[in-house]
Formats: sequence, C-alpha cells, structure tokens
Amino acid sequence: MGKVMSLMGRPFRTFNIESRAHKIISKDKPTPAPKHKSDQLDYERLMREYPEEFREGQKKHQQLDNYLKDVYVTSHDPNPVQEQKINPNRPLPLNRQQVEDFEYGVKEPEKIPEGRASLKQVLKFVTDHQHDRRLHSVEAISKEYKLPEEITKNVLKYYKVFEVYIPEQRRVKAKFAGPSVPRIRVMPKLRKQLLPGKEDKGDT
Repeated sequence: MGKVMSLMGRPFRTFNIESRAHKIISKDKPTPAPKHKSDQLDYERLMREYPEEFREGQKKHQQLDNYLKDVYVTSHDPNPVQEQKINPNRPLPLNRQQVEDFEYGVKEPEKIPEGRASLKQVLKFVTDHQHDRRLHSVEAISKEYKLPEEITKNVLKYYKVFEVYIPEQRRVKAKFAGPSVPRIRVMPKLRKQLLPGKEDKGDT
C-alpha cells in the first residue's frame, strides 16, 4: 500500500521542480535550518544584549563582496618529473632474485674484529665446551677466538646448546629419554641410623 501511495504522490512532488529549484538557489541568503532549543535561546540572548552588532552581522557588505569577486586563483602545471640519471660508478643491482635464507637466520660477517665472535663461532665453542670441558676450557677458547676470559666464562656459564638423545633400541618405549650411559653417576652413601632416644623418667 505504501508503494502505491508513493507512486501516486510522485507527480505532485516533481511538478515544476526545476523552477522551484532555481528559485531557491537564486536567493541571496538561504533559508536556515531550524535551530535547537538551546541554540535558539542563545540567539535571542545575543539579539537582546548586542543589538547593534547583531544587525551589523545581518547586513550584506557589498564592498567585501566585491573584494571576493576580484580574487582569482591561477594554477600552474608542476614541472615534469625528470628521470634520475644513473651514475656509472654506482650502478643499480640487476639481479632481482630472492635472497636465500641464511644458515642461522642472519648473514654471518665476513670480517670479525678482535674481541668479537660470530653466532656460528659461539655455537661451536659452546658445543665443544659441553662435550669436553678439559680440552675446550675457558682459557683455550679465549685464546683461540681472541676473546676476554671474563666474557667467555659468562657465555659458557649462561648459554647452553640443546642436546638430542635417541634411544638405542627403536620401537621400544623408553622409560627415560636420556643417554644410555649417564654422564654423572650418583654414588649412594650409607648413613648411620640414629637410635631413638631414651624416654625421660618424668614422662612415665
């Protein structure tokens, strides 16, 4: 029903629509939208307190209007972008293939200054120290890689390499996922059992 009424009322809404639109556009001042109640109260208060300023604001200043008509804006096309000349001494790379992933996620430096070590070197001497602490001691590692002994000692103390233990017998449920021969054996020590003390005579 609503659609039928809308179709019936459309000719009345569009009757002489162009002339009505031109009439509204040709107005010097458009009809303002209705104000909110609080805005209307402020509007009336300004009219009472500042009547001269209010009337002055409502007037149309022809001189200011003429000033606006004399303002012209000119635009210019921007300068065409000039192609940057390639420096023959610094040619751009021509190989655009994807770089392969590095072994440790970062590129190893080609030159390592004295007193520094690369990630690959650190992993190597930490692993060697875990396997044989006598052969690869702090002093030996510090001398080989030219590192300060204090820093080398702290690295070996706070950094370890994970180890993987594989059971000797496959397809057998291992009770303990560790080496077949433990590195450190715990030797049980017999302790003397303390005899219970005699009861005090006063407690009888």
